[in-house]
Amino acid sequence: MHLTDFLDWSPALARGDARFIDIDNDISLSYQDMANASWQIAALLTEKGVKPQDVVATYAPNSVVAYCCIFAISRVGAVWLPLNAKNTPDSNLKLLKKTKAAMLFVDDSIVERVAELLDYISENQCITFNGQSVAGQPIQTYTNVQPIGKTDNDHQGTSDQSLISLLATGGTTGDSKLGEWTGLTWQTLAVIQKELMPAPEIPACCLVAAPMTHAGGIISFVPILQGASILVMDGVEPEALLSAIETYKVTHLFLPPTAIYILLNHTGVENYDYSSLRYFLYAAAPMSVDKLKEAIAIFGPVMIQTYGQVEAPMFCTCLSIQDHMNALENKNFSILRSCGKVSPHVGLKIIDDEWNFLSQGQEGEIVVKGGLLMRGYYNDPAETSAIRKNGWQRTGDVGVFDKDGYLSIVDRKRDMIISGGFNVFPSQIEQILWGHPDIQDCAVIGIPDEKWGEQVTAIIELKDKNSQPDLPGIIAYCKKNLGSVKAPKQILIWDELPRSPVGKVLKKEIRKVFWDKAGRKI
Repeated sequence: MHLTDFLDWSPALARGDARFIDIDNDISLSYQDMANASWQIAALLTEKGVKPQDVVATYAPNSVVAYCCIFAISRVGAVWLPLNAKNTPDSNLKLLKKTKAAMLFVDDSIVERVAELLDYISENQCITFNGQSVAGQPIQTYTNVQPIGKTDNDHQGTSDQSLISLLATGGTTGDSKLGEWTGLTWQTLAVIQKELMPAPEIPACCLVAAPMTHAGGIISFVPILQGASILVMDGVEPEALLSAIETYKVTHLFLPPTAIYILLNHTGVENYDYSSLRYFLYAAAPMSVDKLKEAIAIFGPVMIQTYGQVEAPMFCTCLSIQDHMNALENKNFSILRSCGKVSPHVGLKIIDDEWNFLSQGQEGEIVVKGGLLMRGYYNDPAETSAIRKNGWQRTGDVGVFDKDGYLSIVDRKRDMIISGGFNVFPSQIEQILWGHPDIQDCAVIGIPDEKWGEQVTAIIELKDKNSQPDLPGIIAYCKKNLGSVKAPKQILIWDELPRSPVGKVLKKEIRKVFWDKAGRKI
């Protein structure tokens, strides 16, 4: 499956009703406009010598014009490399160099801000664009010409195992690796998403506010295939986002938990009409049970959680809307702490360090198999083989199944703290801290300690930066809920936790403050 298939097979192309709407740039294009523009921009790529399976990157904020460029890349059978505009320039340059990208679509503002880009990418390899134009021409000039036929390169020689896109891993412990997503990866992703999130009974509208280079954009392709309008805004500004849900009758929305917490903390969050919402999807990190209950009370019975990673994207498991409601009705809140049940078309099991499969109730590493998997790490067969065996792929996440088949993520294997000889998983402590009324967000790590080996330490971000919380009281609160071994020995207040461009807390950056590099944990 190719990215253009989501557009070209959409019923909206014939109906002519749904649109791609860019709030920030005041752009509104029909599906036919999008198809026409992508053909013309694809012709520009062909003129510049781009061939099938060449890597072509996009480096820009969210915009409808960026979608046009992505579809154009697919038209010529090239490989899409999305670069997050919120990444550091150095991180994105490393990805460009690693892939030897043949062409780069880059926003005008980024070229001005990152001069070193042009030291690496030649002028002929760079197509500048912004929220309203491509290569200096308004996007409307690309929409007016009906394509006569396919470009010469369109999908030549491709198969289910041909590369469609390269997605960067989070880089939470080092430089990002690149996961190879094939036609089979995208097709499996689409099949699962359509089964778990059927088209709603009302005209659909998918709001893309989180970076479209990651989950926020990835989940929008199935709504495109289903004929939804695509509403684009760059970033999560609470007032604008909440107002857009009401004004445009948004049905689909993805946000990471951190962004949802910001919405919940916004004055007046209860003053908008959310009755159009059908799917409010959250992923990328666990969500506080207390805040999840609050979100359901405000946004309605629409919350849906999935679990995945670049190596096995988005839909390894699903905690459905009905699962959320059943958990609330039966006061079985352990379900809300899980990431749901295994998705259709996915194999998922728990193993020990010797690759032995474990039974229900036993903690171990999560492994996945099936068409959802990446083909491998780009140009890194050693790293790929290190996580694979007999078709199964390690995730690096520790999990456990309950008796009803719900999977709970205990933590990342590398985040485990060994304190006083006991294994302590930070996520259990973070779940308790998230429920405290003074805490906006938190991260728990182990720091060097002569007595304990690693001392359990919580770094917290306050809702009210000017408040003076009772830190001994918070520690006592944790001891009451977790016991003395798991409770933090100290709590530190930071104005802001370091985060990745997609909102994940970067524990490696926190650890750098406390650990050295001479064989010490980072």
